[in-house]
Amino acid sequence: MPHSYAEHKEWMLDKYLAIRPESVLDIGIGAGTYAKLMRPHFHAHWTGVEVWAPYIAQFDLRSKYDLVIVADVLHLDIGTISPRPTLAIAGDVMEHMPKDAARAQIARLKEWVDDILISIPLGEMPQGSVNGNWYESHLATWEHEEMLDALGDNVVDAIAGKALGAYHWSSRNA
Repeated sequence: MPHSYAEHKEWMLDKYLAIRPESVLDIGIGAGTYAKLMRPHFHAHWTGVEVWAPYIAQFDLRSKYDLVIVADVLHLDIGTISPRPTLAIAGDVMEHMPKDAARAQIARLKEWVDDILISIPLGEMPQGSVNGNWYESHLATWEHEEMLDALGDNVVDAIAGKALGAYHWSSRNA
């Protein structure tokens, strides 16, 4: 769904405020939840990546982001995004790709950004296409320990809740 549970949104906001990134890459922006939550607090350049083009108009995403890229992040050269993102947010998106692809995406992000914030459903949460959007299908089920393992070293903080897990990885935590 283009919206997500409210669980851990304040935790994610606290991390954002502590990081104070200059540039943000928001992956799988859906309705623009994280831009609406975080952008009002201070100026940063926000780039959003959304695979489902109809969401751009439906949720007026161009008004919420400095740049909106319609692409599958698995096939996007993040290294060409300007300005270079210092923070990547993957909010409720990793479950929409096979685990091996999600792990590869995390590895790519770790090469390009200083910090990563991830929010992801934990446990069985089956979901098929939503309103014709087949990208909304859940292709993987994640557990808390699996996400910690996928992130590897340099996890700053993590929290597992009733529905979601939230994770902060930082290259500055080496």
